[in-house]
Amino acid sequence: MTNKSIKAYASDYSDPELRFELKEKIKKGAKGGKPGEWSARKSQLLKHEYESHGGDYKHKGKKTCSQKSLQQWTSEHWEAADKKNAIRENKTTRYLPHDVWEKLTTKEKQQAINTKEKGSKNRQNVANPSSVLKKLNKHRSR
Repeated sequence: MTNKSIKAYASDYSDPELRFELKEKIKKGAKGGKPGEWSARKSQLLKHEYESHGGDYKHKGKKTCSQKSLQQWTSEHWEAADKKNAIRENKTTRYLPHDVWEKLTTKEKQQAINTKEKGSKNRQNVANPSSVLKKLNKHRSR
C-alpha cells in the first residue's frame, strides 16, 4: 500500500485527517501484522475504526479499487494452514485463502510454508512457489 497523504484521502473520505491519524496509529501497532508494516488485516481494522469514529465516504455506493480489493480479500477467508496466527516468533508463515489451501497437495502446502518462513526473515512480501501461484490465480479469477 502506498503512503497516502491527507490530501489524497480528501477525495474519498469525509474526514481525511481522522483517516490518516487512525492509519498511522494502526500501522505502528502489532495487531494484524508487524509494527510498521501494512497489511490487508490492518486495512480491515482501519475501515472499522474509521467508521466507528463517525468517518464517512464521499462516494456512497461506489468503492475505490483499494476498497474493492479489501472487500474481495475479506470474503476469501485468508488463514494459515494450521489456522493459527501467521506471525510466529521470528518468522511469518504463509497466509492463503481457505479454498486454496484445500486445493494444494501436501507437498505444495509445505513448499508454500517453507518459502514464506525462509523469506519472511528479511521482508514482508514473499512470492509463492509457481504451482501454488497458479492455484491462487485460478481461485481469484472465478
